[in-house]
Amino acid sequence: MHEKSKIKYPRTIFRRNKSIEPIIDKFLANLRQNVNKGLHLGAGALKLEGLINCDLYNPQADLKVDATKLDMFDNNSIDLIESHHMIEHLSSADAEKALMEWQRVLRQDGLLVMTFPDITRICLRWLKLIIWHPIKQRPEKLARTAQMIVGSQEHDGMYHKSAYNIILMRRLLVKCGFKIEFSYARYPRRTTPSLLVIARKINTAGQLY
Repeated sequence: MHEKSKIKYPRTIFRRNKSIEPIIDKFLANLRQNVNKGLHLGAGALKLEGLINCDLYNPQADLKVDATKLDMFDNNSIDLIESHHMIEHLSSADAEKALMEWQRVLRQDGLLVMTFPDITRICLRWLKLIIWHPIKQRPEKLARTAQMIVGSQEHDGMYHKSAYNIILMRRLLVKCGFKIEFSYARYPRRTTPSLLVIARKINTAGQLY
């Protein structure tokens, strides 16, 4: 696992998003290659090499795991946890429960990588469509934007039950014993505006600085 002092996060200032995305991809791939034990929670059909891919609903995952209950893993036994567009599918209470559980299994200074919908930019997109609606009606885009908020809803695991921007996520992570070290507002590239945060386990959950 990378030592804290040796991690050099990607430089994003004055760089175009198209050039930053492959840099972040490479950075995350390098993190995965340098862990003794890492988890990918809410993996769905996506398998990340070097990690144990866990999902509650998808049978293609390595393990069937409830992200809020990691009883099969010991305290301080995991180097890295990744969770991509999964936390919004948990209620606010369950999201906090999950993060407390992830904090428990991560070793001291272990890393948490998360991506999730950026509710601020989604709301701005909604307002833009509503403002322009009398001039240029785009009901299909309105429906898609609403879906970004509530989820695609194909099954129970595809409903959105909570929403975050960088302010709300930072507050939640601090409460659960993490500190954000890196964030980027346009990763991964997908239809839904997304946020990436990389946070480090810094203390016992609930003990705020």
